[in-house]
Amino acid sequence: MPIIIACIVAVLYCIDNLIAPNIIKGSSFMWVAFVGWTISSSLSFNDKIKLFIGNIIGFISAVGMIYFGKIFDASVLGISIAGVLGVFIFNGLVVYFDNFKKIWLNSLSGIFMGIFLTFSGLGVGLAPNSWANAGILIGTILLYNLLGLICATLSNYLYNKWKKPENFKKFKEIDVKNEK
Repeated sequence: MPIIIACIVAVLYCIDNLIAPNIIKGSSFMWVAFVGWTISSSLSFNDKIKLFIGNIIGFISAVGMIYFGKIFDASVLGISIAGVLGVFIFNGLVVYFDNFKKIWLNSLSGIFMGIFLTFSGLGVGLAPNSWANAGILIGTILLYNLLGLICATLSNYLYNKWKKPENFKKFKEIDVKNEK
């Protein structure tokens, strides 16, 4: 199994090296795929779709928090009142999304993943300060999250296939033959 995971990661590395320089020269977003892989590794296929949708909701929420915080300049002890209100309102709404189970908007992990990836600037300082930058940011988040979801699905599938008792029986028979 470690060799299989290493192969999946090697392919992901190659894909990142082909894609990332076209987004921002000298960059790598492989870590974003690893985040998606890690968060989604134990999820069902439907929950992975919810996670992906949650990234979009999280991105929109993060942009809302950023721009709500700029509505007015009043502050207390250097802390923006509009910023506090924005964070309060958007996070309250995000947590309320857990009630939308029927329309697949209830992946809090996916939503918060979208929020933190947006606030992180993807490690290259990318901010949604223009339509073009917002498009690049959400596109990169979704593309690399999709790669992470594919890696998680593939590794889970191969792990479960590898773990089947009949496969262990075959290897045990091989080991017994090698010992003789």
